[in-house]
Amino acid sequence: MDSHELILLGKIDGKLDGITEHLGRQDTRLTEIDGRLRTVEQRAAVLGATSGGVMAVGTTLIIEGLKAWYATKFGAGG
Repeated sequence: MDSHELILLGKIDGKLDGITEHLGRQDTRLTEIDGRLRTVEQRAAVLGATSGGVMAVGTTLIIEGLKAWYATKFGAGG
């Protein structure tokens, strides 16, 4: 091998080192983003379950209120 080929191999090796370092930084960033996203998804699940429970209770209260109103207004159920 002559010196020109060795220089080219050195450049290639340097570029591969740079790519490897860049990929390592990218992995770290993706891990951080994944952690933040996991937190957001957990909060969304809790809020969704809570709002679903509140809606179920609200709907039940409205239905029972309408039943009571209907029974007093029209004398049904007794």
